[in-house]
Amino acid sequence: MARKITVIPAQQKQLQVEDNKSQKIRVAAYCRVSTDQEEQLNSYENQIRYYKSMLSDHPEYELVDIYADEGISGTNTKKRAEFNRMIQDCRNHKIDRIFTKSISRFARNTLDCLNYIRELQGLGIEIIFENENIKTLDGQGEVLITILASLSQNTSMQISSNSKWGIHRRYEQGKYAISTTRFLGYDIDENGKLAVNPKQAKVVEGLYREFMAGKTVGYIARIFTKEKVKNWEGKVNWHASTLQSMLENEKYKGDAILQKGYTADFLTKRRAKNEGQLQSFYIEDDHEAIIDPDTWNCVQQELERRKKFMEEHGLKAYGNNTEKNPFACKIICGDCGKAYTRKGWRQGNGETRLVWQCIERYRIKGVLGCSNRHIDDSTLQELFIIAWNKLVAEKRFYTRKWKENIKGEDLLNKYYAREFIHMVDDIGMIETMETNHMLATLDNMKVFSDGQIIITFLEGTEITIKCE
Repeated sequence: MARKITVIPAQQKQLQVEDNKSQKIRVAAYCRVSTDQEEQLNSYENQIRYYKSMLSDHPEYELVDIYADEGISGTNTKKRAEFNRMIQDCRNHKIDRIFTKSISRFARNTLDCLNYIRELQGLGIEIIFENENIKTLDGQGEVLITILASLSQNTSMQISSNSKWGIHRRYEQGKYAISTTRFLGYDIDENGKLAVNPKQAKVVEGLYREFMAGKTVGYIARIFTKEKVKNWEGKVNWHASTLQSMLENEKYKGDAILQKGYTADFLTKRRAKNEGQLQSFYIEDDHEAIIDPDTWNCVQQELERRKKFMEEHGLKAYGNNTEKNPFACKIICGDCGKAYTRKGWRQGNGETRLVWQCIERYRIKGVLGCSNRHIDDSTLQELFIIAWNKLVAEKRFYTRKWKENIKGEDLLNKYYAREFIHMVDDIGMIETMETNHMLATLDNMKVFSDGQIIITFLEGTEITIKCE
């Protein structure tokens, strides 16, 4: 018997319509405009009016809602509140069909577009793209959508590229826009240029002054918070990371670096630091400075000096709880080069003895590492007093040295030389140690197992004292 093939035609599931008792198709419309230009916003209003009119002409349709995102980029659906609300309503089985003007209105990201279309297909929901005359439940729909969505994504890429090109051209001309909302010390004048805010500028000057007086950004942040110093928002909570970025910001010396960062992915809008990937532009004397250039450059040298000190001695920070522990990160083991840490030893009389020992001594619990000696906290204070008084007693000799340093080219050496000349005269001999004085003058103390202690001051002088 010969084979016989019978074609069974496809049957599309259709909603049955029976006069007033018919089950209506629940429809929604999605609109989006991607700029805030007036003509685009008019288009946005027109889209809404169009769908209200169109859907009202079809009695078989029941309008669920018109979802409209205004002024939102189409490359990333995460930031489109109305789009996401519509998708959630689809998942909650509130919608049967979606109308939208074009694929570019729905999404310019090919992957997002296809993922949502497939999800909605799985829910039995059809999307109708009017400009392209595509219905997603049509067998040929996905092939066309893939091609057109890819073209739409390329359009977004080109728009992003054109925008970057325009910004780059403006940078070449020294033109840039900046917000002072979170930029302490400046306002924007009527010409769009940075203008010093005198009240805020005092805070910036105070930060630079305190930093060069030996304090860490963490300590300064706590001081500012305690003293209720106001930031750009009028709030009094300060963070070390904020102050760190302020110390590194070239705009405070009147210059400007353009193209510090760039958009690494036009779809996700992920930003990245420009480390040579793109051309950057340095503008000198761009606006009025708050910090003079020599002081700003001096701060950069001090930041680098502290960084190298931490790397050399295996430190994670340059200081720790300075108010209660001013010597933290300043006491160094002369045998292994690591830092000393402070411990509290309980005495028989119930009191606590504060002592310093090498952090490598018991790095592994119960196993003796570095065998260098310990030293009392009170002894460190006495050593500082002795070393400082030696500077004062022999200030004629040291002043000649400092004056020679002032003639040199190194800005940091010149700064500390000038400061020490003033301090030995103004402070003179001391009997007790003041924390602020110690922070402004002491670089480190190096402890050796034979009892030798080398006290190094920030201007470079080393004084050796023998302890029993």
